[in-house]
Amino acid sequence: MEQPHDYYERERKRKPLRVTINTPKRLLSSTVTQSQPLPFLPDELIREILLRLPARSLVRLRRVCSSWKSLISSSQFAKDHLQHSTAADPGLSGTRVAYHHSCHYGFGDFSLRSLIENSSKPTEVVLFKERRNYKVIGSCNGLLCLLFNDVGINTCVRLWNPCTGLLTAPSVECGNFLSVRGFGYDHVNDKYKLVVIVKHTGKYTTRIYTFCRNPSKRAIQGIPFGSIKGDGKGVFVPGTATLNWIRSHAILGCLVFSLDLVKETFSEFSLPLNDPNDKTFIFPQLCVLWNCLAYCFNHEKTHWFVWVMKEYGVPKSWTKLAVIPCHPCLSNYHFRPLYIWGNNILVAVALTSKIVLFNLDNGSFEFPVLKPTPSIGLYVFIYHESLVSPPDPDLPSSSSRIQLIKP
Repeated sequence: MEQPHDYYERERKRKPLRVTINTPKRLLSSTVTQSQPLPFLPDELIREILLRLPARSLVRLRRVCSSWKSLISSSQFAKDHLQHSTAADPGLSGTRVAYHHSCHYGFGDFSLRSLIENSSKPTEVVLFKERRNYKVIGSCNGLLCLLFNDVGINTCVRLWNPCTGLLTAPSVECGNFLSVRGFGYDHVNDKYKLVVIVKHTGKYTTRIYTFCRNPSKRAIQGIPFGSIKGDGKGVFVPGTATLNWIRSHAILGCLVFSLDLVKETFSEFSLPLNDPNDKTFIFPQLCVLWNCLAYCFNHEKTHWFVWVMKEYGVPKSWTKLAVIPCHPCLSNYHFRPLYIWGNNILVAVALTSKIVLFNLDNGSFEFPVLKPTPSIGLYVFIYHESLVSPPDPDLPSSSSRIQLIKP
């Protein structure tokens, strides 16, 4: 592998460095013609060092030399970096919050680290604008799943990596689909998949779309959308290749309805405290905390309960994480956990478009300010900046690039 000092050596020969040395008699000017080379580092060590850097920094470091560019741009390095960064300090993973808002900008995002470490100061929101007015409908491995209407005719979906700027071509057409949907990653076959319920000629069909060089779509076993509770957004649990919804059940009350993206089959399992005769548990919803499936519900509009499933698919592993009192500044109708920073800061979003920080240790609330103040709404997604490329990305051009609006 070419060493970085080779790059600097070429630059030094191109423009000799002139230095001035102080002596007792006079100032002398001399030209440095030789410098000590930087210490040689084995390729394996260089790779291990680069794996520990944030994705945004690695995008810039591709310019150092050709070997670094080749390494950082490889798909295997991108996968290894994502795995290492998400398992290490969350600050290294570039954790960000992406959301769709109702104004004409389309969507935006902001740094979770900046929000938490400087909660007393307004956090800058990055706004994006594109002529098709994208909506964020999912996130996975640093990729955002974007929905847009192509000239008002077809509903299309594209995958975009905000860190690298790579965007897939608008080749997946979903037609007129309902709010029940889900986006996730099949790690066995290395495929990104979107599941939607499509209404066509008065009939409802569950379809699964696979993002690849030749995108495919096919019908699968139907989702009982009439019994799906909440906003219909399937929750992807990393490492399990599953999408999960809450569905009502005539006898058991509520269940987790799970889709295996590898086998493309469905299964069900129970929720905690699932007593069909107890009507006080309202507004149930699923989320992901610590890369585990989590469950949140409101109890008699006085407290929010948050449970975490430590072993996916095993009901006995449901563990109560927190009991959160309903705060006067929050709506009693919506409280969605998004992320746990460190071991004690629960990040959530409320229907009042507020970002909420709840300290699991002392039970205190914080309400950080975003600038400019957005209308966040219901579609909010956590993503980690990564080098992962969307399948068969479109070549960037002025007509296809998603543009940043500086606040």
